[in-house]
Amino acid sequence: MHSYLHHLDDLLLFSEVVEKGGFSAAARVLNLQRSKLSRRVAELEARLGQRLLQRNTRRVSLTPMGEQIYVHAQAMAREARTAFDLAASAGDTPSGLLRMTAPSPLSVFLLGDLVARFCLAYPEVRVLLDTRDQIIDLVGEGYDLAFRAQGASLTDSRLIARDLAPVPLVLVCHPAMAQSAPRHPRDLASLPLLAHGTQDSPQSWQFAGPGGEQESIEFLPRSLSNNPAALREMARSGLGAALLPHYLCAPYLASGDLVELLPAWRATPARIYAVMPARRGIPLALRRFLEYAVAELPGKLI
Repeated sequence: MHSYLHHLDDLLLFSEVVEKGGFSAAARVLNLQRSKLSRRVAELEARLGQRLLQRNTRRVSLTPMGEQIYVHAQAMAREARTAFDLAASAGDTPSGLLRMTAPSPLSVFLLGDLVARFCLAYPEVRVLLDTRDQIIDLVGEGYDLAFRAQGASLTDSRLIARDLAPVPLVLVCHPAMAQSAPRHPRDLASLPLLAHGTQDSPQSWQFAGPGGEQESIEFLPRSLSNNPAALREMARSGLGAALLPHYLCAPYLASGDLVELLPAWRATPARIYAVMPARRGIPLALRRFLEYAVAELPGKLI
């Protein structure tokens, strides 16, 4: 057992070389001499009796055995970082780096300000906010938190989801299109409609009327996008009507660049979820940020 423990740090060094794409970049991050780092990894390969890396003048690549070893080395590095994060957050003051991800519109219009005010309130916390729009493997890439404005049905047992807030939706269009304003969702069939999505297929919207009546409409979109901000700009340009988060449209409704259709009807709201890796201990900084988000987000979404 002792011999294995003695060489765990070499596995961590190997993981860093792969993650940074080469010895030089990893050596700068680790504050080690490149020659020493290369020697340590070579010693690891000799002890394992397997070549892990193919080396060239610019980058390194993994051998088939290296790919298998890297999966375990990466998991070990992730668990070590979690342990240190938990230890650092054991006191009363949140600290450390929070790694979070959210779709770009949500990040730009809501979370940037939220993160800034949280970090100003807790100076020892730093935040990495990734705004890629695709779903990220939180566990595999070492993230603490993801914000997702969609259904929270999870098929990954490594994750847990927390419902944070409803997202009110509003049906908007260019003022010229509103001159023949519909009075009932059925009337929307006469208008070009813009939808959130990436598949060219019929879409559906659900509305609740002033008397509680329910109405669902199906339509083939005039255009689609997976980015609500892009749909808003299409609507502002007169391409069609779009069902969008109110927080994205509020300034343009106030200025008259957009107008609301069917104000007496309410679309089924979207919801914002916090998705996190399932683990026994939640770092204090993450716990405090979630408390902050629960308190602040609803007011920003109206």
